[in-house]
Amino acid sequence: MMKRCRWLCLMIGFIPVYVNAFTCFLTVVKDNCWLNYDVTVNLSDLPTSKILSTVLVPKGKTWSRQEFSCEPAQTFAYSATFQPIIWQNQANSIYRAKQFWGLPKAIAAGETAWEVKVCYAKDFAETPLPPESNGQCGCDFSTIPAPTL
Repeated sequence: MMKRCRWLCLMIGFIPVYVNAFTCFLTVVKDNCWLNYDVTVNLSDLPTSKILSTVLVPKGKTWSRQEFSCEPAQTFAYSATFQPIIWQNQANSIYRAKQFWGLPKAIAAGETAWEVKVCYAKDFAETPLPPESNGQCGCDFSTIPAPTL
């Protein structure tokens, strides 16, 4: 039916509403070493590179969450930036995730949403340590409430 809808929608100029769309949440937690920085994480669809969600965790906050639309078996890449910069040569640096994220292939009975959890800076490659950090950095997901629809 989806193939037929895509074909018919293209033929008559409609933009299809995908019946496979599902609710997802991107939850970003900053480790304790990054509390004095604004951290922004972009989550994008891996095959198309389209940004699906952007989460800003501002200075003084440890986490933030954003709802977005997703589909079963979808794969994601994510990248991050932070402010203020630590060194001038990092002014426009973007830090890429160490790995990609994939969703389950099917929605299980009773599931109403999926959550993508990201820890900054652990999940990102080549991220520097802030000068004031003691090197004992870590994300604490235990205090973050579950997403609600």
